[in-house]
Amino acid sequence: MQTGPAGLALIKSFEGCILQTYDDYNDRIIVHAQLVRGTPTIGWGHTSAAGPPEVTIGLQITQDQADQILIDDLAPVDATVDRVITVPLNQNQHDALASFHFNTGWLTHPNCSLVKALNAGNYALAAADFSLYDEASGKVLTGLQRRRAAEAALFNTPVTETTA
Repeated sequence: MQTGPAGLALIKSFEGCILQTYDDYNDRIIVHAQLVRGTPTIGWGHTSAAGPPEVTIGLQITQDQADQILIDDLAPVDATVDRVITVPLNQNQHDALASFHFNTGWLTHPNCSLVKALNAGNYALAAADFSLYDEASGKVLTGLQRRRAAEAALFNTPVTETTA
């Protein structure tokens, strides 16, 4: 399964998009000889660790390139969701998990309570467990609380079928 429109919209709403190389610590455009406190990033949260393109100082991309890089970056995330989760998922559940993993990388952590609950068939507990992952460096962050709440809401949103 691939991340669908609802998942892309959720990710984009929290990642934001900057078309020049920026420091993810403070979202400032990086210039030569400037101290970088975080990770050089571009587009919708793309880093060199995610694969091409390599994020270098001075790199500039278009909006279309940023959108394609996000889709490319989500391919291994989607594959991870498909590999790690052993119970059936609807599109919204997949998209919520893809957003979660894109942001945290925690689906592959051996102690991820969300995965344990979900793979045990407890969808309600899994949805509630999104809220457990709202900290960075030991501090609860409002932005992460909002993102986890949005992911849980998407996870709990039924997929409605429409007829043509």
